[in-house]
Amino acid sequence: MTAPLAAGFHCPPGTKMLLEVAGYGDKLATACVGHARGRFVVVQMPGQADSGRDALYQMLAPDNAAIVRYLHEGTVVGFSARIIKWIQVPFPLVFLTYPARLESHDLRRHPRVSCCLPGKAGLGGAAVAGMILDLSLSGCQFSVLHDEKTPAVAIDDKVGLSCALFGAPSPELSCSVKRVALSGRRLEIGLKFLDVPAQTRDALTLYLQTALSVLG
Repeated sequence: MTAPLAAGFHCPPGTKMLLEVAGYGDKLATACVGHARGRFVVVQMPGQADSGRDALYQMLAPDNAAIVRYLHEGTVVGFSARIIKWIQVPFPLVFLTYPARLESHDLRRHPRVSCCLPGKAGLGGAAVAGMILDLSLSGCQFSVLHDEKTPAVAIDDKVGLSCALFGAPSPELSCSVKRVALSGRRLEIGLKFLDVPAQTRDALTLYLQTALSVLG
């Protein structure tokens, strides 16, 4: 899917990226530092062994072509750019032209809908209240208020999630943690459903179909 520049470029600082530079064979791991809309995107200078560094610097010549890819909310986003310049001082950075268009490929098997459903997650042996902010048949994003009392959460932790929408006979779903991010005072937890009873799946399907028909 292609989106014009006007649709928005959502890539917060720290987002992991893969950089392909014309004339250089390897895909390079880097991270977004920032961007100025319509002007440029700044990424970290990719780390390279001494033996390959000079070759990379030669390919980072101004106006050389590059392709950038990154993951945003389950979707691989890519864009073509040109090298503006690279610097070593005060920090090793690469400046790229701002994307004119974005290409995207959704990795999710099921469509998600935005929502705001109260629920509870079993974190560290405690039932922590929060909100389900988006939902699909395969998982959801769960958001809780973060403070010093919030239990630690790690990738691949097993979590029990309860919500009135799930209904009987299993008001609690077994989930696996796939993403953890702190946004201000909120802890955002990406959950994958592990076992969904047929009755719960029917309830989720009905809710999602209704929401998608209304929201388009």
